[in-house]
Amino acid sequence: MTTNFPSKYFLLFANSPKEDIHRNSINAGLRIGLTLLMEEYEVNVLLTEEAIWLATNPEDMKQKTLDQFGEKDKLSSETIDAPDEDDVSFTPYELIEGIISFGGNVMTCRSSLALTGLKEEDIIEGVELIHLHNAIKLMVQCDKAFVF
Repeated sequence: MTTNFPSKYFLLFANSPKEDIHRNSINAGLRIGLTLLMEEYEVNVLLTEEAIWLATNPEDMKQKTLDQFGEKDKLSSETIDAPDEDDVSFTPYELIEGIISFGGNVMTCRSSLALTGLKEEDIIEGVELIHLHNAIKLMVQCDKAFVF
């Protein structure tokens, strides 16, 4: 039995990767996107609202936070962000980079910059800044859309 999968996918992320409650669905969605790309399907990813943090370099943002709030928060910041040595899975940031490197179209909404206080230079290379209207045009051209 042959199954024909749709060829164009749109994945929408709006939740913060900083909150534990959302990490599983974010990671699952990004893994699905990367797997679809590896199978040569077209994948479009929109990072909006708090999910825009996925389009930043976590080390750069950590340093900016330290610079802004001083050394007193350094210990707590390092403790919170310390990776688990037994964890062999990819971080959401690594998955975004993988999607970009496999030719996925990763976008973020310009209005989310204002919402989060991020600046254009905080966004990693390979992520396109767009207006939401243009993202919606692209979404309706896709065969399937998923929200994570």
